Amino acid sequence: MRALTTLNLAASLKPRRLLEVAAGDAALSASIIGAGASACANDLRAEELREALAHFENGPLIKALPGNVLDLDPARTGLFDLVAACEVIEHVAHPVELLRHLKRFLEPGGRILLTTPNGAYFRNFLPTYSQIKNESDLEARQFRPDADGHLFLITPGELAALVARVGLEVERLELFATPFITGHCGFSRLRGTAPVAICYGVEKLSQRLPAALKEKFCFAMFAILQRPTEDR
Repeated sequence: MRALTTLNLAASLKPRRLLEVAAGDAALSASIIGAGASACANDLRAEELREALAHFENGPLIKALPGNVLDLDPARTGLFDLVAACEVIEHVAHPVELLRHLKRFLEPGGRILLTTPNGAYFRNFLPTYSQIKNESDLEARQFRPDADGHLFLITPGELAALVARVGLEVERLELFATPFITGHCGFSRLRGTAPVAICYGVEKLSQRLPAALKEKFCFAMFAILQRPTEDR
C-alpha cells in the first residue's frame, strides 16, 4: 500500500522531469515515465540499478545516475520539477544537508516527494532526530539499505522544522498505515475478504482522527515539499 500510495502521489503531480534518488529497482521511475515524463534514477548500488532497469521495457529511456546522491551535480543533470526521495532520509546522517542538496535539483516551484517512517508512531523504538546529539557519530552507519540501516526516525514536527531550515515549504503532509493494516498488532493473521475489507475500512476511518492521535497510530509519513518560485 505504501508503494502504491507513493506512485499515486507522484503521478498526481504530473511531473515533466523526475529525479528518483536511492531508487532501488527504479520502479517508480519506470511507472512515471510510462505516463509521458522523462526520468533519471540514482542509486548507490550501480550494478543493481542497471540490472533493474534492464527488466523494464522502458528501462532504456531512464537515465541511470549511479553513486552517492550527495555527489550528484545539478550542473550536469539539469533541473527537475519533481525529486522523489522515498525511504531515504532516515538512512542519512545529516538530513539537513540532504534536503539542501536535493533542493539544488529543483526548478523554481519544483517539488520533493519524501516518504519516511513516522518517528512519533507508538511502536517506534529508535531515537527521533531531535534526540541525536552528534550527527557525525552516525556517518559510519549511513546509507545502509532496509530497516537495519535506520539511524533515527523523524516526527512530523521535526520534519517541518528541517524543511524550514533549508527554505522549502510543506505543501502537504499526511500520516497513514495504522496497526489494522501494518500487521503490528496481529491482524496479519486474518484471512478472507471480509476481515481484510474491515481492516482497510478502519484504516480509512482513521484518517478522521485528530492530528495528535494520528501521529501516534500511523506508521508511515509522506510529505510534498515545494521550492518557492522566489527563494527567500
